[in-house]
Amino acid sequence: MKKKMSASYIARTGILLALALLFQLGFQSFAQPAVGPLVNMVLILGALTVGPASGVIVGCFTPLIAFLLGIMPLFPLVPVIMIGNTLYVLIFEAVRKPMARYGEIAGVVIASGVKYAFLAFAVRKLLVLFMPKVPPQIVAAFSLPQLYTALVGGMLALLVYKLFKKNY
Repeated sequence: MKKKMSASYIARTGILLALALLFQLGFQSFAQPAVGPLVNMVLILGALTVGPASGVIVGCFTPLIAFLLGIMPLFPLVPVIMIGNTLYVLIFEAVRKPMARYGEIAGVVIASGVKYAFLAFAVRKLLVLFMPKVPPQIVAAFSLPQLYTALVGGMLALLVYKLFKKNY
């Protein structure tokens, strides 16, 4: 069933985007180990509570706004992160829906693996088309840590969602 783009849908997506940006700005000094899981949590929560388009919208706006605010210094990374976030949300949704009992967990695990694989490939093979010399710290940050941040963020989202669903 498709969800209609109602005022409620847009407002809830806006709240999720604001939350993700709050995490990016508020935990900026903790960098990737804290911000990555929290933003990934918001992406999965968006898919679970509002719909996959909400998670994709948040996942596309967060890297762009991070660049505009100077949190992320390299513009060629913006579309790479947008695609990685989109894959994360859409793969999660595609895997969780048809599976009965452990669909959400399988969705997080598989989506995390796909996001990690795409980002690791992209910084090594695609980014060099736009930046002849990709800084080694960028290659390192967009490799294995991406698997960790996606897995932790996705599992946090499932936990928060279950608690939220139980209490409301």
